[in-house]
Amino acid sequence: MITDVTSAIFKAKPGLQKYLALMDQVEKVNVSTDVAFQRAYNGFYRVQRRTASWYSTYYNLMEELKGSKPTFGNVLDRVYEVTGRYEPSFSSKLVATLCADKPVWDQHVLKNIGEKAPSYTSKNKISEAKLRYADIENWYNKYLTSDKGVNWIEQFNKLIPEHDKLTDLKKVDLILWQTRD
Repeated sequence: MITDVTSAIFKAKPGLQKYLALMDQVEKVNVSTDVAFQRAYNGFYRVQRRTASWYSTYYNLMEELKGSKPTFGNVLDRVYEVTGRYEPSFSSKLVATLCADKPVWDQHVLKNIGEKAPSYTSKNKISEAKLRYADIENWYNKYLTSDKGVNWIEQFNKLIPEHDKLTDLKKVDLILWQTRD
């Protein structure tokens, strides 16, 4: 898996300010109409090449779900229902933005925890994605309490002054996100 946690933490530092700004703003603004929030979110999560109606639908859904504890499965279903697109990664990012203790589905995170996304051609990809997300959550639940997980969190806390603004899950998530071939 990861050999150099310190370098992953340093690689995460520039994006950390962007993440904290998003998390600060999400509850303060109407995300369905706030263009600055949307631009920052799209940049941070690399949401690109979507139609105007997709963006509108996505941010309307995010605004609608604020204040609730949306589940990955419900958001995945809703995104598919309203856009016609299978979007496990962006569904998880919406959930993780509204619930900071939820993980993000990302190709780098999946690879680093030994999971694979269901095939986009699978007829059961939505139900398979819900099971895979549960696997991701289970991995984090175990890892966060493991000696290695505790060590990663301690290293993160020593290197990042704003560590108290992040959940332990997000700290590990950021390390995994920055660990690439």
